[in-house]
This record gives sequence, structure tokens and C-alpha cells, in this order.
Amino acid sequence: MGFKNIKNFLIIIIIFLTPRELQSSDFSIEAEKLVFNKASNIFSATGNVKIYFADVTIKTETLTFDKNSEKIEFTSKIFIKTSEGAKILASSAAIDRKTRSTLAKNVKALIEKKFQVASEEMKIEEENTIFKKAVGTPCDVCVLNPQPSWILKSERLVHNNKTKKLHFYNTWLEIFGVPVIYTPYLQTPEPGVTRASGLLAPSFLSSDLLGTGVKQPIFFTLGDSSDFTFSLVKTSKINLIIESQFRKVFKLGDLTLESAFLPSSESDSVKGFFKIKGNSKLDQSTFLNIDTTLISDTSFLGKYGYDDRDRFLNLIRFEKFANNKSLQASILYHTSLRDSNTVEPLVLPDLRYRTYKKFQKSRLLLRERYSLVGISRKEDSGYGRLSADLELSKSWQQETGLLVRGIGNILTTAYIENKLNEKRYLLKVYPMGALEFKYPLFKNRDKKSEVLIPIVQLIYSTDTSSSIKPLDEDSSTTEFDSTTLFKLRKIPGLDRQEKGLRLNAGLQYFNEYRNNYKYNISLGQVYRNKNSKDFLLSSGLNGYESDILLSGTISFRQDLDIASNQVYTKNFSLKRSDTSLKLTKPRYQINTGLINLVSDPSEGTSADLKELTLNLKSSLTKNWSGKIGLRRNMVDNENINASMGFNFRNECIDIDLSVSRRNTATNLLPKDSRIDLVVNFGNIGARYNNAKKSKCVMK
Repeated sequence: MGFKNIKNFLIIIIIFLTPRELQSSDFSIEAEKLVFNKASNIFSATGNVKIYFADVTIKTETLTFDKNSEKIEFTSKIFIKTSEGAKILASSAAIDRKTRSTLAKNVKALIEKKFQVASEEMKIEEENTIFKKAVGTPCDVCVLNPQPSWILKSERLVHNNKTKKLHFYNTWLEIFGVPVIYTPYLQTPEPGVTRASGLLAPSFLSSDLLGTGVKQPIFFTLGDSSDFTFSLVKTSKINLIIESQFRKVFKLGDLTLESAFLPSSESDSVKGFFKIKGNSKLDQSTFLNIDTTLISDTSFLGKYGYDDRDRFLNLIRFEKFANNKSLQASILYHTSLRDSNTVEPLVLPDLRYRTYKKFQKSRLLLRERYSLVGISRKEDSGYGRLSADLELSKSWQQETGLLVRGIGNILTTAYIENKLNEKRYLLKVYPMGALEFKYPLFKNRDKKSEVLIPIVQLIYSTDTSSSIKPLDEDSSTTEFDSTTLFKLRKIPGLDRQEKGLRLNAGLQYFNEYRNNYKYNISLGQVYRNKNSKDFLLSSGLNGYESDILLSGTISFRQDLDIASNQVYTKNFSLKRSDTSLKLTKPRYQINTGLINLVSDPSEGTSADLKELTLNLKSSLTKNWSGKIGLRRNMVDNENINASMGFNFRNECIDIDLSVSRRNTATNLLPKDSRIDLVVNFGNIGARYNNAKKSKCVMK
């Protein structure tokens, strides 16, 4: 019940306030003394007066009602409370039935259980509740916290119960007791309104590239399921950046449109980006996704702090899943920001169908994969590719515990290549046969369990097609790690495949001691009967013998995780390593990583690379938290980029301050130092959500 309903109730008091009706079914009054003077036609109640009507309760010490003037006066302190949380405390109050107005002095009010108001005078007229000389805040205010984080001091505050809005006139915003901003007029939604159009809290920035400035967002509601945010960014070094975001939630999905651009000038055209991202669940097993970014300038995203990636995948994808099968249809386009002269192909269509079937009697497993891919470029070159990947496998388990799996696979790819208006056709066939042997060894003792699994894979594959090769562009780089060690086909593309006889050999070891700790180690190497040159020089997979892979993970009590992937040469000297550590505690979290690449001119690396990354988040106090980010070149002993931030958050304010420095410069990411300050105010026109229940409200 709002203030309008409270006023209506007080009018009802006048109507019912006769001795005969003091105890009606929906209205009652209690007091130590009730007196009605027939001569003066005045009714009075004194001593612990309590009035109950519907969901409203009024408490006071003295009440008088003059039936002649139709005025009711509360000459002592009055407290009004509703079941929905509205509360009013005043030193005195008067109600005039003729003018249908209510006037209260020295008022303290609580609006929608969230926003507290203290004023010299409160007047209720129709749907408006007017506070004069008002101080308002949604923050906790009590003996333990007499100074709220922020307040609004207004000459006049109007609460419109019909439009559910607060109107502030001649207002100062004070943060921690310091006047910060003055405004002659401010309008905000009523506390409890989760979505309303209006200004959001501004953010402030200072940057070497952009200068010092402010970002002011404006929020518009578009029905119950969509909204639009329009933002203006103005700094000392740029005229104006215009940002926008549209969001729409559907019954089975969502859509987001984002953009930012610099208006054109006499010397420059429009620069900016436009992004579309959407997801839709058409039914329980059918999904539609879109994620695309259109960019006018290769350096725009990095320079203005929107995204530091140098490559984007634009896609429209349809996926359908069923028992033992799946269908995927996509349109793909890569946008590379590394080189503006690079011509990226359009992949249309990209159709993929997968299914598998298990034959119960023979225990054979048949896996089928089919794909149809079309590649096209602006200069009329490209190709179409139709492929089929069929694999038949069967597993046996010997009495000794030996696990044997036999695999037969044939990968067929047909190309129609179009280059400079010349078409040629090509069929590639890659048969493969493999045997896999695993011999798991188990050991359980008390609370500790250990598993050691020697693995050997004997593989033979070849290429039965002609020696003519199509464009070699869909075979991406292979990373030698624990995942690819036991892959039968290590080249992900289809236009070329590894040939010959080879052996994948390794060990996997798992150790777990209840919930205290667990770790695993993988060790392996690839052996061949021919000198392989199918991989990049730096991959570690070429030659008669590949490099030696050692990888492992360690977990302690579910709060410490360490992972490492290391590649050693055949002489057991470290070639490269990638190690990460994650520590999660109730009050802090640490993520760190170290990449180490030893130079080898024979593999195209002329300089060592050793890079450290560190991210630390910590809760400093009940309301304060901090974070540190660092990326450092350990060879040159210099920071690549560094950042630090602090956040203060309580029940009514969220202050985020961040400082960052980018020390290295590229075509996409120039050097820059930047400071960002964002202040969100609870229940005062900001996207602020705080679940903490106030413990310091007026009782």
C-alpha cells in the first residue's frame, strides 16, 4: 500500500469515527481512554491509541476529531505502517476532509521498504505525496551507521503514486558527506521498479589516447521483453562516440544488437562497429545461433577499448540433435584485423551430419561423418568440398585385463576447385587402419587409489588419390598436447593427411586420495618408419620421432589447481612449456600462467619467449575488493600490460575504479594508459542489483 492508500484510509477514519462505529468489522480503534463530547461535537482518544483498518496500522498517543470542521488532528507522534512495507513517522499530523489533504510535520518515511525520506513537512494531495526540505537515501541509516554512503538533499521531493516516479527539485547529491553534483531537477523510478526509462549513472575515463571525458548512457524500456540503451562518449581528444545496445528476450531465446561509431568528418569517414548476437532454442533439440561483427576500421576496437582480439569469427548456425545423430548448418566468415590486405574466404555452406550406431551382436561401432563446405573469395577463386568419414571399430577385453580396440577408417574428400575461372576436380581418399592396446593397472589402499595405463596405438594410413593438391588452407596448426598425443589423425583439415606407419606410445597415471588431492601425468611420443614433414616445424611432431610430451594436473582440496604441458626434444632439453595455477579461497582468487618457448632457428624461432600472466582478485574488507592484472615479458624484463582496480560496494552504492597500462604497441593496439571510474547508485536510475537486506531501516 502506497501513500495514496494511506491518505484514503485516514479519510475513512473521519467517516467511521463515531462512537457507534468504533468497532466495525473492518475498522477498530483501541485506546486507554475514549471520550465523545456531544456539546462540542469532538471525539478524542488518549493513551496508546491504535487504529486498525484493512492492512494499515496507526499508532499515536493523542487523537482529536472535530465533526463540525471535519478535521482530525494527531497532536503527538504518529506512526503509520502497512503490510506492504510503507512506513511514516511524524511528530504531528492533520487531515482536512473538505480539502481532502493530509499535512504532517517532521516526517520520516520509508518508500517500498527501500528508500528512506526525512523532511520538515509532508503533504498528501491526490496521487502526489510532497516532501519539503527532504533528505532521501536507500542506504542503511541507524546508530551504527549514522552517515549513509550517499544522500539526495532536495528543496522539494514529489512521489507520484500513479506514475510510480520520484521527482526531485533543486537537489544536491552528497557522497560520503561531500556535495558532488547539483541539479535543478531529477526524476527517478519509484523504489521497487526494476525497469524504467531514463538516465543511467555516468562513467568517467582518462586515457592517453582518448583524453579525459565522460560516458552518459540513456535507458529506454520497450515493453516487458526488450530495451534500448543509447550512450554518448565525449572526451578532450575525440569529438563524440555514439554507442547503442538493443536487447530482446524471446520465449525461447534472446537477441542483442550493439554498435559504436565516430561520426564522419571532413577528413575521415565513419569509423565503428556493429555486432549482432542471438540465441534461440526452437525446441528441446534444435538451436539457432548468430554472432557477427562488422568493423569499418582495423584499429577501432583496440584503440577505443572495445575488444583487443585481432580475429573474429562471424557465424550463423543451425543445430539439430537427436538420438545418436546431429545436424549442423552454418555460414562462416572470418574477419582478420592483422593485415587489411588479407582476403578472408566466405564459408557457404558449411553442412555437417554425424551419426553412430552400435551393433549389439557383433559389438561393432559404426561412426559416420559427412560434410559439405563451400569456400569463396572476392576474386572469384575458391572451391567446394564434399567429404565422408566412416569409421568401424570393435573393442575386446582379455582375461588378463588387456583392452584391445581395432579401428578401420576411410576418409574421402571430393573437391571442385575454381581458380581464376578455371575449374578442376579432385578426389582424395585416405584409408587408415589402427590397433590400440591399453593395459590398466589398479591399486586401491585405504583412502588412496592409483591407476597406471600404458597405451600403444599402431596406425597405418595412406593417400590413394593423385598427387595434385588443392589449396592447403583448411588444415590448421596442430598443437602437440595430451589431447593430440593419442589422436589417430592429428591433422584436423581434410586437404592433406599424415601418411605411413606410426606408433603412438605413452603412459597415463592417475592418483587420488579421497578429497584431499588428486593428480595425473601423461607421458608420450610418436614413432614413424618415415621422416615426416607433414606438420609445422615448431609443432614438435615432425621427423622419425616426435618430441617428448609430458603433461599433468594437480588438484588440492578443490581450491588449488595446477596444470602443465611440456615438450622436450629427443635429447630431453626443454623446448616449450605452458604452466597455469589457479588458487581459489573464500576471500581471494589467483590465476597465473607461464609460457616458455626456447628458440630454435631450425624451426623458425629466433628468440626465446617467456611470458608471465597474473590475475589476482581479493576481498579486502566487507565492502572493499581489489584486483590486479599483469602480463610480463620475462626475457626483456618488461610489462606488456598491467592493470589494477578497486571496488567499493554496499547496499546502496557500487564504485568501481580501474587503472590500466598497455606498454607495447602494434597496429591494432597502440600504447595507452587509462583510468575508468563507474559509480552506480542503488534505486536511483542505475543498473544496480543488490540482494542484501537492509538491517538499518526505520522500525
